[in-house]
Amino acid sequence: MPSLLAALVALALARTTPDAAEPAVAPPPAVPVPPAISEPQKPLPSLLSAEPLRGASLFSASLGWPRVRAAYAQGLSSSTDLGGFVDFDYSTTELRAGVSYRGQVIPRAPPFDGALRLSLAWYHDSGGRWLYHRNHPDEGVDLGLGASYSRRGAGGVISLLADAPITITLKKDGGVFVNPRAAFAYEAPLYGALTVGLQLGLGVRAGVGNAPLKRGIAEVTILALVSDRVF
Repeated sequence: MPSLLAALVALALARTTPDAAEPAVAPPPAVPVPPAISEPQKPLPSLLSAEPLRGASLFSASLGWPRVRAAYAQGLSSSTDLGGFVDFDYSTTELRAGVSYRGQVIPRAPPFDGALRLSLAWYHDSGGRWLYHRNHPDEGVDLGLGASYSRRGAGGVISLLADAPITITLKKDGGVFVNPRAAFAYEAPLYGALTVGLQLGLGVRAGVGNAPLKRGIAEVTILALVSDRVF
């Protein structure tokens, strides 16, 4: 009897003893998540800012005082654009038609991006005298050199421009005149890729030889801007 009682006690103790703890399983190693790479902002359609078109194409027009202008440009790379333009200054009856280049090949001025602007154009002066009585007909070649610094802000793009075109005239023994100018422009999206804006500028003009209006004039520019992506 005592042996039977001892066996029952041993069985009860065996049933109440907890099972041996299972070995802990180590959690899988954490997989490192690479940091998110922010994509560059899409270029805002503009031929005045320092933002390249990055392969897109753009048509742009401006109208106001003292000129009307139409231009087309094609992005050739991530930093370079090439295009063509027609510009008519109705205050002097001067027409320019040529090719243009924009490239991010100059240093930035943080927070502004920088771009070099070059142009080569045929120049024709019809000799209109409705405003400048000393004007005379002429023609020649116009070489444009300038820079643009721009940044995003106020829902659009703000651009600061400096240009110093040199015009070489060929009639009546020829001449040369320069037309340095500075401008401020603001452009903002209106609908889709369509942008509108305003350009304000100041400039001077002086020349030598037999260049038209070589004695010097001041220039004020007020232009309405519209641009749209072609593809």
